[in-house]
Amino acid sequence: MSRDTGGVLRTVDLLWGKDTPRGTRGPRPGLDLEKITRAALAIADAEGINALSMQRVAGDLGYTTMSIYNYVPGKDQLIELMIDAATPPPPQPQVGDTWREELERWVRATWELYHAHPWVLKVPTLNPPLGPHQLAWFEAALQALIRSGLAGGEVLSLGLYVIGSVRGQAAMALDLTTATSAQETADIAEAMSRVITADRFPALHAVSTPSSTEEYGAAGQRLMELEFGLKLLLDGVEAYVEHRSSAAVIPHTAR
Repeated sequence: MSRDTGGVLRTVDLLWGKDTPRGTRGPRPGLDLEKITRAALAIADAEGINALSMQRVAGDLGYTTMSIYNYVPGKDQLIELMIDAATPPPPQPQVGDTWREELERWVRATWELYHAHPWVLKVPTLNPPLGPHQLAWFEAALQALIRSGLAGGEVLSLGLYVIGSVRGQAAMALDLTTATSAQETADIAEAMSRVITADRFPALHAVSTPSSTEEYGAAGQRLMELEFGLKLLLDGVEAYVEHRSSAAVIPHTAR
């Protein structure tokens, strides 16, 4: 997404309901920002982000394109509104949850969000979260990580890393399931079995099996890999925090 029409400050005003319709004729009866956003969201959910245009939204609502521009300065800002509208309230912590369980629930909910609105994965991430729903989602992840014992900057860095990991795995799953049919997946498995030989690629040959190759394009496989990687990552966080805490209480010996 570009950063041109309307600017970031205008986008923030739109997301937080502080903007007013612009244009010489004022607001149109029966039209508002929420209706525009919902219509655009319905198009993207049904047909993908490439089907979206200001003209298409206007036509679906029965208004002129210029009427839409009175409310939203451009397509980039409309997409920001759509992403925030598509983002539900984040999962709530359950009584007795550890910080790990809280974060794991958040990761799975984020995966499900991408699965429900896969077009979001086609939108380049050029700005940090700006909308109230997106910020609430990020806040939920950080609240879990703060309980881990990491310092402030470490919490933010790890939070961004986790978000990137979920998005990356979800995007890979979307690309693979969209691009390959069952027959193509089987053909890929056959082709790989011919070229991955023990003498040239010993490590890859050792870990590859016919089933793992055939499952490569499955969305469920990507989720399993994500959860496995997350488990090892959080194991490392716990060990890191414990080591730092232990080092802090060891008295300095006299020399």
